[in-house]
Amino acid sequence: ISDMGNSIRSVVPNAKCVGASFACAGLRKGNTIHVMNWKGSAKDQTINIPEIDHTMFPPDHSVMLNDLEAGAYGVVSLSETKEARNYFTKLWGPKGGQVVSKSGNTIVLAMGSGLGAALIYNDIWTNTSVVIPTESGFLLAAARGINHPTYKDDVANINYVSDHYYKGLHSPCFEDLASGRGLPLDYDYLVGHPTGKDALQIVNAAKAGDEKAKLAMQNHYKYFLRVAKSVGAGMHCSSIVMAQSNQVSNKWLIEQIIPALEAEFKD
Repeated sequence: ISDMGNSIRSVVPNAKCVGASFACAGLRKGNTIHVMNWKGSAKDQTINIPEIDHTMFPPDHSVMLNDLEAGAYGVVSLSETKEARNYFTKLWGPKGGQVVSKSGNTIVLAMGSGLGAALIYNDIWTNTSVVIPTESGFLLAAARGINHPTYKDDVANINYVSDHYYKGLHSPCFEDLASGRGLPLDYDYLVGHPTGKDALQIVNAAKAGDEKAKLAMQNHYKYFLRVAKSVGAGMHCSSIVMAQSNQVSNKWLIEQIIPALEAEFKD
C-alpha cells in the first residue's frame, strides 16, 4: 500500500487520499485482519490496520472489509441497477424473483482458494440491504446418516480430510472440502493416495477425460451446496448466490451436474 502511494505521488506530487476501502480475504477482529490463506504463524498472517500507511488509509475515513463483504455489496449494487441478471444465471427455483431477495435475506457464497460467505440482510424498516460478513465456510461438515446411499463415500471422504488436517481428531470444516485447497484432497481420496496435484491440474485433468478428477470436482461442488443449504436455512434466506469466477470457468461441468446439485440442495 505504501508502494502504491509512493507511485501515485511520483506522478502527482500533491495527490491526497481522503478516504479508502480495502477488501481482504480474512477474518476482521478489532484492529486486525487475520488472513487465513497466508502461510506461516498467526502473527505472519495478521495485518494490523493502524499500521497501514495513513497517507493511503486515512484514520476515521477508511474501512477494511472482508472480501466477500465487499463482493456482496457489489451484488447489491448490481441488483439495485437491475444489472444482476446480466451476470447471474438461475440454476433452479420458482420463476421471477430477484438475485437479491426483496422479501428475505440473501447469502452470497464464493468458492475460490477458500470458501467465503456474506449475508445480505433485508432491513424491512429502512428498506435497505445491509451486508454482514460471516465465516460460514468454517461450519463443520456433516456426513449423511448410515442408511443414506452416499453415506459410505461421504464418511470416507470426510475422514480422509480429517486425517490430513487434524490427525483424525476433528471434523473438517466445509472449506476443507469445498475450496481450491479442498479439491486436491477430494481427488486424492478417490485415487487412494496423495498425488501432489493442485486444483488447476485436477480441473485440466477432468477436461481431458479423467473421471476421478471430474468426480472430485462434482464432490467439492456437492459440499459447496451442502453449506449453502445449511446457511440458507439457518439465516432464513430467500435467495442464494454463488458468486465467483470459479463457477464461470467451470460452467461446462456445472451445466452437466445441475440435477445432482439440486438434489443435494433439496435433500
